[in-house]
Amino acid sequence: MRALSISPEKLLTMIIGQPITLDISYAGQLLLASTVHQQPNLPSEMAGALAEVSDTGQVKFITLVHPFKVINRDELFNIDESNIHREPYNWFGPQALVIEKKMQDFINSYDGPVTEDGAIPRQYIPDNIVEPIILSDKYWQDYASFVNDPDGNFAKQIKPIFKII
Repeated sequence: MRALSISPEKLLTMIIGQPITLDISYAGQLLLASTVHQQPNLPSEMAGALAEVSDTGQVKFITLVHPFKVINRDELFNIDESNIHREPYNWFGPQALVIEKKMQDFINSYDGPVTEDGAIPRQYIPDNIVEPIILSDKYWQDYASFVNDPDGNFAKQIKPIFKII
């Protein structure tokens, strides 16, 4: 698959649904990754999303991909498709809010046994609620490993709901 490194701001702008354009002589599907940089709180050299690029350079978001290391390049390059794992949800978009709300609604209505520390035992949480939360936890933990975080504040904001084994 063809890939391109772009600024992390441009990558995140596209992921949240805002239009971007690229000045390249290529049309088709691309893996977009963030360039190498030192800006705090932004990912560096990370695969971010699949997108469709038109003849005019307009970029349409297709899907978020699970973060993995992509060495910065200044031009189009090839990447092994076996490294690309599409996320089932856009963790930057409204789908994530719906998933979090389902979990919160379940917690608010739950009237069953709890652990000593007040947590709901996993076996009492329906799979259709917990499985997306586990995927989200994994995504954000892996995403955080690519973020320039000199003071550790970004990592402190990543609080998984479930322990990932």
